[in-house]
Amino acid sequence: MSRKLNLFLLSLLAMGLVFGCTDARRQGDSVPANAAAKISPQLMAVAQQLEAGADPLQFAHGSIRADAQGRIQVYVHVTQVTDDEVESLTANGLEQALPSPALHIVQGWARPQALNALAGLPFVTRITPPAYGYPQAKTEP
Repeated sequence: MSRKLNLFLLSLLAMGLVFGCTDARRQGDSVPANAAAKISPQLMAVAQQLEAGADPLQFAHGSIRADAQGRIQVYVHVTQVTDDEVESLTANGLEQALPSPALHIVQGWARPQALNALAGLPFVTRITPPAYGYPQAKTEP
């Protein structure tokens, strides 16, 4: 195929993905059935507690963290990190997105209600709590 035809076909594919994701969200279409399976069970449990009215500050420290606004800090694992994917994640509820292309992760904060929409995106492979570092205890020589 000629280079121009390849570029044209790639452009059509990209437009279909971008507009398909935004149109589905605007129309309120249901999230794919496998979307919930992409969300860590521990993360889902905290999201359900927050949606039921739990105080977000009870999750301020620990393996799953929430802020005073009730948003949960998450790692969104993706097939690849591009500007389009980050834009789509932001449009579907990921806030303060911090991409890590080498790790195929976009870190950010999401409201519990946004987790299924994020997981429903075709390029999202899973959503997990961040891997927080913990200081090691010093040992005496």
